[in-house]
Amino acid sequence: MRFAYRSAYWAARVWWFIRRPQTFGAVVALWNDGRILLVQTSYRRCYTLPGGFMKSGETAAEAASRELAEELQLFIPPAALKLGWCGSRRFESREDTVTICEVLLDAPPAIRVDGRELMRADWKTPTEARSMVLLPHVRDYLAGR
Repeated sequence: MRFAYRSAYWAARVWWFIRRPQTFGAVVALWNDGRILLVQTSYRRCYTLPGGFMKSGETAAEAASRELAEELQLFIPPAALKLGWCGSRRFESREDTVTICEVLLDAPPAIRVDGRELMRADWKTPTEARSMVLLPHVRDYLAGR
């Protein structure tokens, strides 16, 4: 299954290189006790936040909520997510616009990493996170924290 994720990712990278599309993603910054949940996928070496691409007609909060449920089996309604950061940058041969939704949790939830798409999930302080290899939008988000 990991091979399928890696293959799909590299096929997408080739497609993006040829087409130079504009993409829209939504991710979730889960905060608990001053720590943020970072995840590492099977197809990238860097850390990011749980989330993914927005589907046509979805709001950022809807996409973030859906992706969180798909990736971590964690169900947080879109209305509970607030806007944390939004920005665009040239990344992987595409104009990538990412919206980061935030939620502050009273207690850390049980996190299930499937070992297929997601390989790791770790709670980190902003200082610890900034010392890691992060996707650009996560680095930008954490820069002011």
